[in-house]
Amino acid sequence: MPTHTIIIAEDNPGLARVLSFKFQASGFRPLICRDGQYAWDAFQEGNIAAILSDQEMPRMSGIEFCRKVRSVDSDVPFFLVTGRQLELANRGLESELNIRQIFGKPFSPAEVVRAVQEAIDESSAGKSSVSHPDVSASGSA
Repeated sequence: MPTHTIIIAEDNPGLARVLSFKFQASGFRPLICRDGQYAWDAFQEGNIAAILSDQEMPRMSGIEFCRKVRSVDSDVPFFLVTGRQLELANRGLESELNIRQIFGKPFSPAEVVRAVQEAIDESSAGKSSVSHPDVSASGSA
C-alpha cells in the first residue's frame, strides 16, 4: 500500500507532534509545517494526498492557505482545525472552499485520522472507477 503524504499545518508544537505520531502510526507520511506560508510552499512541491490545517497560524491563516490551494487544486481533501468552529461554520466556508470538515478544538486525533483516510479513499475510488458503484460495501460488520 502506498504511503500518502499529508500536510499538517499547525503552529502548536505539542499538537503537531501528537498529530504527526497518529498519522505515522496509521501509515501516512506527515509533513509538519509551523505556519501557513511553509504549508503553501510544501503544497507547491506536489504529491499531497490531503491537508490538515490550523486556522490561526503565523504568516497565513488556514482559510488564506485553503484559498491558495483551491486556486490550483479544487479536489485535494482539506480539513481545518480551530477553536472558532461555529464562527467559521456560520460563514459558509465549508461549501465555498470545499473544506471536507472543520474540527473544533479540542478534538480527537484518531477521529481526524479516520476522516482524512476516508477522504483519501473516496478520492482514490472516484479517480479509479467513476462509473461503477461500490459493490464491495455490502456485508455485515
